[in-house]
Formats: sequence, structure tokens, C-alpha cells
Amino acid sequence: MAGWGIESFSPSQLRSSSGPLLDWLAATGCSRVAVHFDVDTIDSNEIVLGLGAEPDGLTSAQVRRIVADLDRAVDVVGFTIAEFIPRQVIHLQQILKAFPLISGTTAG
Repeated sequence: MAGWGIESFSPSQLRSSSGPLLDWLAATGCSRVAVHFDVDTIDSNEIVLGLGAEPDGLTSAQVRRIVADLDRAVDVVGFTIAEFIPRQVIHLQQILKAFPLISGTTAG
């Protein structure tokens, strides 16, 4: 990342302001960006969206603010959402896999 001049920011650097990110972006001269939103950046104390729990991340409100600030500052030309694991759906499928009324098997 350093070789390409790409900066990384910790949640604590962006919690109260998008300024550090916007300042770095302005310094690059970049006018178009692609946003890659890895859902495990959301503080797992708020909600666990990814495979693993990541405490002390950003809140969903902070992430929305950062993306909105980026959208105001530059032309967002791409947006991806990654790492979403629907834990509850996976667990429900496992529970229901052998559920007699759904699987067609009978109790016995």
C-alpha cells in the first residue's frame, strides 16, 4: 500500500470526522473513487454482519457519514459490499435441514 501511496485509517481516526480521509484524498488529486465496504468494519457491539466479531469498529451511522462525505467530495464510480455472512440464515437452514415437517422425513 505504501508503495502506491495508499493510506489506511483506523476507526478511531474517522470516528468523529471524515477529515483525515478527505484530506488524503484531496492531496492525491483523485476525483473519482470506488468504495469497497467491508461489513466487518461495523462495530460488532452494534451488530455482527461479517463472519467474525470485530469490536471497536465504526458505527453504521459513522460509515454512512463517511460514504456521504465521500460522495459530496468526489465522483463515486463504484461501490461494493463484501464479507456479508447471513449468520441467522445459515443457522436456520441447519436447524431446518432435518425438520420433519419441511424435509419430508417423519419422526421415528
